Amino acid sequence: MKIATPLKMSAAGVLLFSLGAVATALVTGRIPLPAAGEQGRIEQVVHDYLLAHPDILGEMSTRLEVQQQANAEHDRNAALSSIGSAALLDPKVAYVAGPANAKVTVAEFFDYRCPHCKASLAAMQHLLSAGKNVRVAFVERPILTPDSLWAAQAAVAARRQGEKYVPFHFALMATTGELTKDRILEVAKTVGLDTARLEKDMADPAVLESIKQSNGLADRLHFDGTPTFVINDRIIVGELTDAQLKALTDLAAKS
Repeated sequence: MKIATPLKMSAAGVLLFSLGAVATALVTGRIPLPAAGEQGRIEQVVHDYLLAHPDILGEMSTRLEVQQQANAEHDRNAALSSIGSAALLDPKVAYVAGPANAKVTVAEFFDYRCPHCKASLAAMQHLLSAGKNVRVAFVERPILTPDSLWAAQAAVAARRQGEKYVPFHFALMATTGELTKDRILEVAKTVGLDTARLEKDMADPAVLESIKQSNGLADRLHFDGTPTFVINDRIIVGELTDAQLKALTDLAAKS
């Protein structure tokens, strides 16, 4: 993910907030108001005030971060409401496990090289093994490394081998370090996948098209990071422990 632009925006936002604080101080008389046209004097006043009150920068940075998070949450919720949660179950973008009439649906957007996705692995494994009336949608979101794309191609190709997809998904997610094509095929062997068929299917343009569509869906939903979970219509960004996921699915089942 690109981080330079958000950092620049944050720095600019902090500066604007800081200037606003200085303007407030000028208006309220806490610092002398320069005469009109004294641009150099104004710049010096701003400079001196910020040096004398460095805590403003931290305060403004925190306020800006909270505001940005609130804006991002609003954008995600609005997008999901507009697009509809049914889009997360489209077989063109997701592998869906569990009963179609389940009261609770958990969709996860993930990247196989994402440490926070790996930290959520135990919770997802327990969710499926607990025998709950829950439907799970696995949605590829390869955004971190070239290995991410290799792994996503293999996972989408593995969907063609039916129920072997889920154990392959969990095995890939449990694998640490680089995920080269050869290593991915080794992991595929351990769960009983036909690796010759898998390698052939990985080269099918339809596999890359599926990944393109799942990434496009994530973009439209403003899901910029992984993992991102959608539990019924509630969006959760970031890793989840077993206890957290259980609490969230239990709450969704009651609503």
